[in-house]
Amino acid sequence: MRSVNEAREEKIHFDFLRTLLQRNHKTIILVSVIEFKNATKIFGSRAVLDNLNLQIDGGSWVSLMGASGAGKTTLVHALIGAIPLTFGDIMVDGYNVTKFSSSALQEYRRKIGIVFQDYKLLPKKTAYENVAFAMEVCDYSYSQIKKRTMEVLEIVGLASAPHHFPHMLSGGEKQRVAIARALIHNPRLIIADEPTGNLDPVSTQGIVDLLTKLNIEGVTVIFATHNTQIVEKLNKRVVTLENGKVA
Repeated sequence: MRSVNEAREEKIHFDFLRTLLQRNHKTIILVSVIEFKNATKIFGSRAVLDNLNLQIDGGSWVSLMGASGAGKTTLVHALIGAIPLTFGDIMVDGYNVTKFSSSALQEYRRKIGIVFQDYKLLPKKTAYENVAFAMEVCDYSYSQIKKRTMEVLEIVGLASAPHHFPHMLSGGEKQRVAIARALIHNPRLIIADEPTGNLDPVSTQGIVDLLTKLNIEGVTVIFATHNTQIVEKLNKRVVTLENGKVA
């Protein structure tokens, strides 16, 4: 059974996150700092994250690199609360993500934009429907959903293709839909896990340019990639993982 203090702490976290969702995103900077403190994740006998310590300032861009199995995806999944740490803490603006209840995690994730390599689009829904779905599950009104969905499709350059199904879109366009969906709740943090891994060079540059524009506007971007050419061209902070630690 949870203690009174644990229940009180959970309520504080939940109320804090709900308040963030109710404020105008232009008047608040969510994610002023992210801190991994002795973050450790053990699978079997292997520490995929091994007492990892890392600080990411709000509004910055961090390119996350490392060989396959170095811990990049585990770090990302831990940050969004998809997997629990074995021990250690992940602090976002002073709040410990590892202590959030399931309801608090849902509120927290709505302020994070997540973009994956394989798009994760619903094949039987149009571009518009794929993006709008993220608001429909949160009980927004029809007018709110329509307005915001068209806004983010405009941002990613797909305002002319809202009724296209995924099979009608190129790889770059699919990823733009995924980014539009990630933007739907006005996130101040975007986590892009190998977002250009399946794209040709032209589409890759388009996605990088789009994320760069968002970063210039103040959004924190964590960009996990194997593409050294992209990272060198960006000339931004690089964090390399090796054996579960920052190299």
